[in-house]
Amino acid sequence: MSLQLRQGISVQFQGYPYRVLDVQQGRSVTLMDKTNAYIKEMSFDEANHYFSLGKLKVVEDDGYIFRDDNLPPIPSALPAHLRQSMQRRLQYVMGILSQTDKTSCERTVRPIAQSVAKAIGDKKIPSCPTLYRWCRDYQNNDEDIMSLAPRTQNCGRRHGQINPDVLELFYSVLDRCYLTKHRNKKRHVHQKLVDEIYLENKKRPKEEWLSFLSYGGFCKLIKRVLDPFIEMARRYSERYALRYFRTRDRGPAAFYPLERVEIDHTILDVIIVHPITKEILGRPTVTVAIDRRTRMVCAIYIDLAPPSSVAVILCIKQAVTSKAELLQQYDLSADYIWPVEGRIASFWMDNGPEFHSHFHKQLCGDLKIDLQYCPPGMPWYKAVVERFIGILNTRLIHRLPGTTWSNPEMRANYPSEKLACITLEELRQLVYKWVVVDYHNTRHSELGETPLQCWNRLIEDHPIPPLSNSSKLETQFSLSFHRCISNGRISTKGLIYHHPHLIHMQECAPKNTKFMLRIDPEDVRQAYIYDPTSKALMRLDCITHAIDGHMSWRDYQAMRKSQPIHDTGTDNIAVERVMNDKAALNEEIFQLQEHADQIMRKSKGKKSSRSRKKASVEHLAVPINVNATVIDDADADDWEIESDTLRGDGNV
Repeated sequence: MSLQLRQGISVQFQGYPYRVLDVQQGRSVTLMDKTNAYIKEMSFDEANHYFSLGKLKVVEDDGYIFRDDNLPPIPSALPAHLRQSMQRRLQYVMGILSQTDKTSCERTVRPIAQSVAKAIGDKKIPSCPTLYRWCRDYQNNDEDIMSLAPRTQNCGRRHGQINPDVLELFYSVLDRCYLTKHRNKKRHVHQKLVDEIYLENKKRPKEEWLSFLSYGGFCKLIKRVLDPFIEMARRYSERYALRYFRTRDRGPAAFYPLERVEIDHTILDVIIVHPITKEILGRPTVTVAIDRRTRMVCAIYIDLAPPSSVAVILCIKQAVTSKAELLQQYDLSADYIWPVEGRIASFWMDNGPEFHSHFHKQLCGDLKIDLQYCPPGMPWYKAVVERFIGILNTRLIHRLPGTTWSNPEMRANYPSEKLACITLEELRQLVYKWVVVDYHNTRHSELGETPLQCWNRLIEDHPIPPLSNSSKLETQFSLSFHRCISNGRISTKGLIYHHPHLIHMQECAPKNTKFMLRIDPEDVRQAYIYDPTSKALMRLDCITHAIDGHMSWRDYQAMRKSQPIHDTGTDNIAVERVMNDKAALNEEIFQLQEHADQIMRKSKGKKSSRSRKKASVEHLAVPINVNATVIDDADADDWEIESDTLRGDGNV
């Protein structure tokens, strides 16, 4: 059995997997190691030798279907003009074989060929030897129709005629100048090859000069001999090439609704303005949760703040709860429904810090939601939500005034800032309407039906289990803190809460005990504290003066950050003067303290001299106990023990 190699097939060489990059019959074979992209070249005779020894094996079941005669495996893969020629030959062969077995007899074959030509409208009747050859090939190949296909596509020179010395220079320049991290352009590398050939010709007599390779031939030769993976790995990096040439699979699949919900966020391509002043506020951030099986949007939360754990919590809250109140708020409850609610089996997300937060993990653990993080650099694990964000931008956001488009090329001269007129609340209303009216009722190409139809069909066989009551959910979707009670109040981040029972909890608990405080991220006035004695959550009253009405956690944090350190009514000169006056005041206080210390040291020096004289007269009459501790706050700095007193007379 001879070695049959084709470009693209997989082989095993000495037990390692390789792929055939190039085969020149009778000349050379180029293999690429699939594990490390290492290139191995050998002659065709060496490949046959390794094949006879069993070191080179062709992988049979590799998903390739091909013929040994270098023709396409099926007739429909042939070009149109070759298919017509094959059908013409088949008409003659079938007409001859159906009437006679003497295909080599001209007197018998000629009338049959003339009748076939008249029937099919062929003006040029093939010769009898040609008809005999067609019939013979058809019968010898078990009546395979492909045996009648013309072989003209295999005619001519397949690889051209290039001097081997030019090829050697070509490979050398390719390795030194093209396959490098500098990523030189082909035109510059071709000029280098021309220079190399010119220098080589200067060493040779004129009759042995090498022919120059044109730029078009140079590009064609690169495309023919160089594997795209190797080109990208050498010019960019192996990691970049592996990522680009990865297997385009659809990723993990889901079989019932809410089995796998993908969540992600991005910045929308539109500019938001203030509702009153019409001042530009920036581009909003959208957090989306979508069901992979039905393509139903579970939740979509839009805010001007950057991605955070608060946005993730609010998005999850919207995903598992009813959307009836949301639809009623935007006058959609009468005609449309958004039925996605209930317990979610698993969340799939990337490795952003907001998805690793304590709040997020604790909430999903309480709701029994499994968390799955996509491997780094593999966005196709959550391809559905990535695709939905792109659809949201192209179908809706790019049609709104003030859009920034996807890139500067698409934006061109579009005046986004001048045309911006949409507020955040108007954008939310437009997005919710688009999701409920358009997206959920548009046929999905992969599902074959609309997402809403798919959801209604699948929940009949797999109902979604409901969650607990609303009062319990209100506390579950709260921000959790652990703080100590001080003076009958508990506070965090500048928010102060009070309840008459807090002072009793403080006194009954051990010192420095931290209690769990839960704050509603949508309204910071709604807060609860857990009483470990009664095993209950107790609602607190917010007594912070800055909180007058309904205020979300993000609005409160933004208000705190916007408060200036100095008085905004003073200019830079006034601020600098205040700072200098403060420094002078501190310096004056320090000088007063230093002056007072000097006076005290002088007065204590006089007092200590008088005390020593008095002690010299009376110390013999009073027995001294050296182990006794004498405390005198007034003269604490001048305590002394006389050496004569410590020595005594030996009878102490």
